[in-house]
Amino acid sequence: MKQKKTHFSLRLLWEGFQQCKMIGIFSAVIVVLGAVLEPVAQAISLGGSPYYTKVVYEAWGINVTLLVVLLAAPLMTLMLFHFLDNRAASDLYHALPHKRITLYLSYAGAVLLWVVLLLVLGTLTSVITCGFTHKYITLLTDSLLPFAASLFCMSFLLVAGMLVSMSVTGTVFTNVLFAGILLFLPRLCVLGLQSSMANALPFLSDSAGTGFFRNANNLLFSGVNVVFSMSENDGTSVETVFSPSWQAYLYTFLLGLLYFVIAAFLFRRRRSEAAGQSAPSRLLQHIYRIVVTMVICIFIVCAMFSEMTNGTMRDEWFVFLVLYLVAALVYFAYELITTKKWRNLLTALPGLGIVALLNVGILLGMHAVEKHIVAQRPAMQEIESVSFCSTDGTDYISGSSYLNYRDYINLMSRDIAITDPTAVTLVSYYLDENLKTWEEGGNDAYQSKYYTESDYSYCAYHVIIRTKDQTLRRLIYVPASETEKLLNALQTNADYVDAWRNPPQELESTATFGDQMGACYLSTEQAEELLQTYREELQSADFETLYQTVQNGTTDDTWVSDIDYTFRKNGRSYTLDCAIYQNLTPETTKKFYEMLYAAQKDDLALLSELTKSEKNVSVNMNAYGGSSDSAYSGYYAYASDSQPLNQSESLQLLMQYAILDRPMQAGESYVELYLWSEDGLTDRGNAIDLQIPIKDSFFDDPKTENLFDVENYNEDGYDVSDAELDDYDAVEAVG
Repeated sequence: MKQKKTHFSLRLLWEGFQQCKMIGIFSAVIVVLGAVLEPVAQAISLGGSPYYTKVVYEAWGINVTLLVVLLAAPLMTLMLFHFLDNRAASDLYHALPHKRITLYLSYAGAVLLWVVLLLVLGTLTSVITCGFTHKYITLLTDSLLPFAASLFCMSFLLVAGMLVSMSVTGTVFTNVLFAGILLFLPRLCVLGLQSSMANALPFLSDSAGTGFFRNANNLLFSGVNVVFSMSENDGTSVETVFSPSWQAYLYTFLLGLLYFVIAAFLFRRRRSEAAGQSAPSRLLQHIYRIVVTMVICIFIVCAMFSEMTNGTMRDEWFVFLVLYLVAALVYFAYELITTKKWRNLLTALPGLGIVALLNVGILLGMHAVEKHIVAQRPAMQEIESVSFCSTDGTDYISGSSYLNYRDYINLMSRDIAITDPTAVTLVSYYLDENLKTWEEGGNDAYQSKYYTESDYSYCAYHVIIRTKDQTLRRLIYVPASETEKLLNALQTNADYVDAWRNPPQELESTATFGDQMGACYLSTEQAEELLQTYREELQSADFETLYQTVQNGTTDDTWVSDIDYTFRKNGRSYTLDCAIYQNLTPETTKKFYEMLYAAQKDDLALLSELTKSEKNVSVNMNAYGGSSDSAYSGYYAYASDSQPLNQSESLQLLMQYAILDRPMQAGESYVELYLWSEDGLTDRGNAIDLQIPIKDSFFDDPKTENLFDVENYNEDGYDVSDAELDDYDAVEAVG
């Protein structure tokens, strides 16, 4: 039969599309249901509260079910190209009056067409549903295209990887196995090697690497990395997978295109006789078996390298012997499963020698890389600039999308090039000193000197060092006595100061108040208005006060409230927590209290009525003394009651000192009241919460001691968590 000369056939495309309709329609139903039910359920939940705050969603947060395309795409590929695993079907398809490349491109196009349709359907359904529920939900429409593009690139890579595997193997088992190996093993090996190197060399920072070929740019692998938490502190997150940089889109698409072209070449040259066989030839069978075994061996080598570097190999040799025996069993088990012939085990035996040589080669290579890294000690005159990924003296870098103000400054600082000679000299000198400590005493001496000293005499900095030829990322420990020089260098940099004084612009309708008593009364519009005042005050605030207040945030008693909002940087969304401090932003503080007083006026009047009524109401009372310049700083009193409020002695006492006729003022004592009743309190719900100023004399009243549980943390000691103590001590070391 004469073959048609076209390279693509719409008829074959439609035929392939029809063959996939069962998977496609089932996936479409899941996608549409997810796009409808999630926003509707959220709207119903929020609608039940009179004080709801609009929820801000990115595309990937409002329709998680769209991820079904990542399962549907490879399943459709397996279904359409299943004839490659059956000799009779393979002969039939190859006898069609079409060139092989026509069959390949048309069927692959059918799968990708389904992927596009599912993405468009899910995206449009989400937009329409969120449009109907806009009172409760804000959908960040600029996240729709990045999410869909990310899923398409990952789906394309999955399809291409599956096609390569199906073109060189002949059973469903080997199709799936080698598709997984092809798509994930190279990156898994790189991750294992990098993680092992970072664990062995504690002065390495950002083990995920940099540049176009870093792990994070492979979106498919990054997604698996996030799901299984395979690496920590490498900056990979859900946001970086579904709203990535342009390099990640390009890398993933180009990798998929490379596999797609390779699969086309292999598909054209594939023999029908390969159908039903685990490998087209005995040579490839040997290669596949070695590759499967090396999947296990690569991690054994990484663990062995870490133990050798730490000097504990002699204690663990038996464990590694057992692990290598397991790898040998896998080696022979693969041969037996795929060929089902016992005699082939003897012919497979020599391949173990190749496996052994590969293990030795990788181990020697890792030691060579270790020596190269340790030798990288640029002198001061070689360094063009440095940047600090952390500027607070701790070795912590937030990889989260939720940032406090200090995390935000750290995020911005990594892009600010510091050329100050003092900073460059200190970085160069202490990098060399840190490395000498590690070389002379190993990990034990390094950790003893920098990790475990109780007086926190060293502060940690994640630093980016740029020279003419390379960019290094290192964790450097600097004596606390020297850190003031580094901080002065940072503070004289205009870009650094600008980052402190100019928080990023918020996305529309994303500003909200933090979760504290009374804030539920305030709207998004009020949060945006207050945020503008906050920005203006930061412009004129004393920089030293700004710096110290933010750095000591967890221990600062002038905190008032928080404004959270969403912003974008480098294509990724973040939520920034801007803390309001009365000593730093007094005008913002005053305005916040005025807003709060006006918003809760009706409920204050209701409180006055309830204290005279016989209505059975439950109440929680938390009274706090004023800030540090008050004589009652550190005082706290708590009481609860559940009876008619006109009979509640504790509440009646408290109301004698409550100030109901004006807004709260910065630094004064106050009480948080939470009242609720199963019979309802207002037409808006069963509960109200209030924040009310009180007179300091409340804490002097003898009845207070009898009716409330009273604490004075200035006398009794403030019980904070270990994490807060660590953070406080580290900051004190810097200051």
